[in-house]
Amino acid sequence: MTSTTAPGGTAGRDRTGTVAVLLAGATVLALAASVALDLATTATQRDASGAGTASSSVVPGLLLLLAAAAVLTAVPRHAVGRLLVAVGAVWALDGVLSGWITYGYTHDLPLTGFAFWFVARFGAVLLSGLVALLLLYPTGRLLPGRARSAGLAVAASSLALPVMLLVAPDRIVFRENGPADVDTELFTLPLSDAVWTALLVTAQVLTFGSIVGAVALVWLRHRQASSSERTQLRWLLWAGIMCVLLVVAGVVFSIGGLATTIALNVAVTTLAASITVGLVRPGLGDVDALVAWTLTTAAVAAVVVAVDVALLAALDGVLGDRLDQREVTFLVLVLAVVVYGPLRAWLGQGVRRLLFGRRSDRYDAVSALAARLEATGSLDEQLPALAGAVADTFKVSFVRVEVVTPDGGLLAATHGREPAEVQSFDIAYHDTRVGRLVLPVLGVRAMLSRRDQGLLVDLVRQAAIAIRAGLLATEVQESRERLVLGREEDRRRIRRDLHDGLGPALGGVALRLDAAGNAVESDPDRARELVRLARTEVSDALDDVRRLVHDLRPPALDDLGLEAAVRQQAERLRPELAVTVHAEALAGLPAAVEVAAYRTVAEALTNVVKHAGAATATVSMLRTSGALSVEVTDDGRGIADDVAAGVGLLSMRERAEELGGQCQVSCPPGGGTTVHAWLPFAEETRRDQ
Repeated sequence: MTSTTAPGGTAGRDRTGTVAVLLAGATVLALAASVALDLATTATQRDASGAGTASSSVVPGLLLLLAAAAVLTAVPRHAVGRLLVAVGAVWALDGVLSGWITYGYTHDLPLTGFAFWFVARFGAVLLSGLVALLLLYPTGRLLPGRARSAGLAVAASSLALPVMLLVAPDRIVFRENGPADVDTELFTLPLSDAVWTALLVTAQVLTFGSIVGAVALVWLRHRQASSSERTQLRWLLWAGIMCVLLVVAGVVFSIGGLATTIALNVAVTTLAASITVGLVRPGLGDVDALVAWTLTTAAVAAVVVAVDVALLAALDGVLGDRLDQREVTFLVLVLAVVVYGPLRAWLGQGVRRLLFGRRSDRYDAVSALAARLEATGSLDEQLPALAGAVADTFKVSFVRVEVVTPDGGLLAATHGREPAEVQSFDIAYHDTRVGRLVLPVLGVRAMLSRRDQGLLVDLVRQAAIAIRAGLLATEVQESRERLVLGREEDRRRIRRDLHDGLGPALGGVALRLDAAGNAVESDPDRARELVRLARTEVSDALDDVRRLVHDLRPPALDDLGLEAAVRQQAERLRPELAVTVHAEALAGLPAAVEVAAYRTVAEALTNVVKHAGAATATVSMLRTSGALSVEVTDDGRGIADDVAAGVGLLSMRERAEELGGQCQVSCPPGGGTTVHAWLPFAEETRRDQ
């Protein structure tokens, strides 16, 4: 047995493994060098040089290098993986060189000036790397079309500050905080300090503004992305939310020193992990649930902290210095247990509902929908109730509910304004699709976690039961109306036939017989003629009676039985269609089942002769436990998909549904048409033998 390998496949894997090993080795060396430099210097020396600990500055770069190794191992030569290598390497080198600055100043070693130049001037390129990550993730390519030009412009803007820091003079870059004995200028340009300052401020605006532009392009990419790509982008969204929350927390609480370092490492860890998972295994976790949990937790924490600050300020303003520390502590504990604990829980629940509705409380959502459906009556009222319940539960701006009616029509109810892009979920009852639910695609609230999807299934299942009950009630009512109308139409027809046809005919016969009796002796010929006319009129009246009886129930069923009546019907079609009849155990069927089976076979065979162009047909009637199975197949041309059901097909279905059964018409792949009717009946209901 031989196997083949794609050209370059093994070599590509080998190169990928080599890159991963090199990156791992580089991370170990960078971490070891940074730790050694930190151990070789003191805090006083680091303060004197203006540099921090090298290891804390190296860690973010190492995290990005590890992420790059994972990405390139799973997706070789991916542009985002290569970019992570570049950004991580620069970040790690920046950290090591920041440690070298302190050590070099202390021991007057070479390369100290280069280290300061790299950290102070070249390190700003990390901002450009962040912008490039946003522009290229997750495909490794810029957006096509006009967005590509915008992406190139954003990328160019991100380089403004790094380029300006490379060419600006030391007196502008460092002002009063720069080292007096280190020259970091590569070259100088004859510009005034005012011009240099204006250029530097403009470069800062362009570079920091490019981050906003990159975020806008990420949002545009999300709108145009496929479902799988949206999942990858949501991992990046979660990382962005975490970074924003860390920045806001740092500004609000004025953290610094070690806390700032920890926050930076957490932010970079989040970014590296999200990029790696998004590119390597985007389906690893429920990212939608993670985003929702992060947002709600942050919102609840913000509200609770704000209330904490307000209550403490109010307590301090009311009590002042009246209580000692022990009394204040006791009072705060009592208030926290008795009043503030329930208040915080209530606030947290309120914030969650404000942001994401009732999706976190499945029982509450299902019971609220049940109450709404119970308060409504008809299907026209239940659909808006379902749309409103889903909108309230998931806090979405648009919901549309569509239900297929028994006649193939469509009922719909809409809540809110329909957005440009939507997603649909089928509403099924016993594996039968009865409608669908339409929700928006874009927006944080439109993201459905697996738990949210489970809740949506519960809501849809309960709604399907109510909708199915409403449809059945509508069908029952329509069936009753059809039965009443049909019964009265039959009564009116029979009355008309009896009153206008059979009654006058029999009255005329009686008059003719009276006239014949009077003429028997005086005019025998006239009497015989009157009797002959009376006999003709009686025959016509008998034909009318037979027609009335046939319309009520085919006489062949009473005269011959179901099987023989069907065979007789098949014989009548013999010149145009060869029909084979198979029947088993048909004795003792209820009269309604016999009529439905006979009418179904007759209608199906008539359709075959008129429309199918078939040469042969087969009729099978098999009695099973509590039901009669009727099947008519032919070898004709079948029914096209775009052909609407005619009166004949609808009448067959209605006859089966009136007995609680069903009738299906299908066209097998091999050709022809199959009509299968299932007619149930109660075994104890028997026709008199």
